[in-house]
Amino acid sequence: MNYDLNYVRDHKDELILSIKKRFLNPPIENPVERLIELNETIKKSRSEVDELRHKRNTISKEFAENKDDTQKKESERKTVREIMQQIKEKEEEIAKYEDEAKNLFLWLPNVISPDAPEGKDDNDNVEIRNYGKIEKRDFITKSHIDLGQERKFLDMENAAKITGSRFVFIKGKLVQLELALELYSIEKISSKGYLPVMPPFMIKRDIYGGIAHMATFEDALYKVTGVEEEGEEERFLISTTEHPMIAQYSNSNIPEEELPIKLVGISPAFRKEAGAHGKDTKGIFRLHQFDQTEQIVLCKPEDSQKFHEEMLANIEEIWKELGIPYRVVSCSTGDMGVRDIKQYDIEAYLYSQEKYREVGSFDNTTDWISRRLNIKYVDKKGNKDYVYTLDGTGLPMQRTMIAIMDTYQQKDGTIIVPEVLRKYTGFNEI
Repeated sequence: MNYDLNYVRDHKDELILSIKKRFLNPPIENPVERLIELNETIKKSRSEVDELRHKRNTISKEFAENKDDTQKKESERKTVREIMQQIKEKEEEIAKYEDEAKNLFLWLPNVISPDAPEGKDDNDNVEIRNYGKIEKRDFITKSHIDLGQERKFLDMENAAKITGSRFVFIKGKLVQLELALELYSIEKISSKGYLPVMPPFMIKRDIYGGIAHMATFEDALYKVTGVEEEGEEERFLISTTEHPMIAQYSNSNIPEEELPIKLVGISPAFRKEAGAHGKDTKGIFRLHQFDQTEQIVLCKPEDSQKFHEEMLANIEEIWKELGIPYRVVSCSTGDMGVRDIKQYDIEAYLYSQEKYREVGSFDNTTDWISRRLNIKYVDKKGNKDYVYTLDGTGLPMQRTMIAIMDTYQQKDGTIIVPEVLRKYTGFNEI
């Protein structure tokens, strides 16, 4: 995992402003200033070590040449021992400074795009556009919880008995609906030039520290316990499909002609959601284990804005084909991810709640991840630069099923299957 203090020096003002606009609580006062100070201290200390090593080498050479002067040789031995002790102490000091610098650097957020609306939370998000007419109904739309339990499609009680809260058994035709959504979204996104990938479901700590903001995110991760293989680090279950998809390129030099790299991943994801409370915990909207497809792009810096919009357009097309009302919002500086320079959310309208709820996020993380995981591209002249990474939700399966159960719910409790999914399900209603 890399850290780059020269980057902090060169982006001092932007980083200070980003911390302020995101309403973050730094681990220390003035972390940016401290990193700049550590940069100078480490450079000076390394220079001092180099001087001490040069002095030691000079004395050692003189020692070899003074074979017959016993008194002088003993003095030189003593001096070399003293220098070696000074080098040891200085290197220990440098290691301490570097450890502090690395931890502070990994805490830093990304800079913020001037296009991102300023605000403290999701109440300050700005709607960009919406799609679909919200119909007036002559019946009350049942929640997915009530409908799912009545029809015996969702079993939270037995899941809680064997696993704990916020897990679920999904049963019957609802299983086939989820599989249909997975196949449909993979087919649609791959038709846009994205390579389908099924990633591993675990990541080592050191890698996770490079791809996620562990200071604010580690509490949401499930750690895999047990005896590790010899020499292996502790691991975490992935909290989103994007993490292993991008992390696979750590410490890579990608030829320019291979960019952009466009992937669509499919996997389960595991998240504690330790701070989430309320009625969302009673259904399948906010589970500890959920399924999703995810878009990933690695590209040159000048192309990142284009692909940010492309990923969003890909999924808007899917929600339109599903026939579910939605809106797109630009997230405020206080609501978007710490890694993001800019973030869009898609929110689907849920009739049972009479409001829009988040069903997808689209993040331009620029070089925040690639600097930490050392992911670069090499141009035709051999010059290297950090790639930009972007991620965007494909479909969150459980949340999409909620939207379908709400939108296509009939007065008698049956659920019409969206037309685009019927070739995958083999049936028209549930």
